Amino acid sequence: MDEAKRKKILGIWFIIGVGMLLGQIILGGITRLTGSGLSITEWKAILGALPPMNEQEWSLAFIKYQQFGQYKLVNTSMTLAEFKWIFFWEWFHRLWARLIAVAAILPLIYFIYKKMVFKEDIFKILIAIALGAVAGTVGWIMVQSGLKQNTVLVNPVNLMSHILVATIIVMYVLRVGLEYLYPKQQHPFDKQNRILFLILIVLVFIQIGVGALVAGSKSALVCTSFPLMNGHYYPTEINFSMAGNYEFSVKLLLQFIHRNIAYFIFCYVIFLFFKTKNVSAQFQFHRTRWLLLGMIMLQVLLGVLTLIYSQGKVPVMLGVLHQLGAFILLIFSVEGHYFIKYRAKPDAA
Repeated sequence: MDEAKRKKILGIWFIIGVGMLLGQIILGGITRLTGSGLSITEWKAILGALPPMNEQEWSLAFIKYQQFGQYKLVNTSMTLAEFKWIFFWEWFHRLWARLIAVAAILPLIYFIYKKMVFKEDIFKILIAIALGAVAGTVGWIMVQSGLKQNTVLVNPVNLMSHILVATIIVMYVLRVGLEYLYPKQQHPFDKQNRILFLILIVLVFIQIGVGALVAGSKSALVCTSFPLMNGHYYPTEINFSMAGNYEFSVKLLLQFIHRNIAYFIFCYVIFLFFKTKNVSAQFQFHRTRWLLLGMIMLQVLLGVLTLIYSQGKVPVMLGVLHQLGAFILLIFSVEGHYFIKYRAKPDAA
């Protein structure tokens, strides 16, 4: 097998991995917004792949769930049928993670057998698998933070850690896939504009982290007006004095920060779009510029719709699409950063 074909196969494999990771992000969003994340109170790496198989097993799983705060404080009227519904989403979320592991390990064994991967390839693949293991571990730590008598939610910081590890995995797997599909070239390129894309990646990464804190603390629900926050740019209700409501003020401040990072990213993407219009790179870069511009507009719209329709509860569909949109925006940012080096011609300045 020639080198170009070998790299193309590996590249497609990595891009399929990105697609599966986005599927996991969608399932994670559904799990969180339906309150399903604490329905499975144990971690069984192998046996956990199977759901309860009969009514006795379902009843036992339900009894275990009833021992913790989420049931005792908010779900005391829940029926077994309703429990099965939330159990399904958490089980499917965990099952999909196992399928991702299988999609990584089995092809790797085949590629090694066929001598399609070398030491440097295996090293890159093992890094991705190790990051996946870290995500699973952090995910279980997150779940355990919510399995208590006096809480109904997971710890927001643990949720942020889980999502940021997933973010790192998406960036890494995508970048390696791009390197296989579009091999690096040695032609000169505009390093200054590439740094601007790196700044965008960092901004989106930070915004995903802040968004996770907002989601985990239910901060979106404390103010659902737009464009002002309860009639003000900076909410006057924020009060960290001894007499103030500290928890409410933290949530309001988190939402204020999340909104303003979004405004900045929106303006930054528009600036970047026009700043790089004359970059001499292959068409993939300029295609990504347009996709990035369209995605930031769509993401802002999704954010606004999610906010104004969050009356007591974040709408599942809008919340999931807004979370997915953040990762798609990140993907286009990484692609722009990579493709600006994928030059159009040897004499490109």
